[in-house]
Amino acid sequence: MIDHKDSGRVDAGQMHSPSPDQPGRRFSSASADPTDGAMRVLSYLIAGIAFYGGLGWLIDRLWHQSWGVPVGLVVGMGMSIYVIIKRFGGQQ
Repeated sequence: MIDHKDSGRVDAGQMHSPSPDQPGRRFSSASADPTDGAMRVLSYLIAGIAFYGGLGWLIDRLWHQSWGVPVGLVVGMGMSIYVIIKRFGGQQ
């Protein structure tokens, strides 16, 4: 006889917030795995430099200037470091 009570369906509450005793995705910026934190920091650095460097390149192309890319790269690095400090700075 087939029991249809538990057919493998996931409750909507379980999908978004796993319980502490269940292994699964973690939604906080703090993680017990140091590799996960290092990869997040690296991704913030790369994304900030790429985004603001791209904006600088766009400014160079539209306004026929030569200072947009260097300024965009420096601003991207600064913004990335700011976000990293805000997100990971208070955690010990």
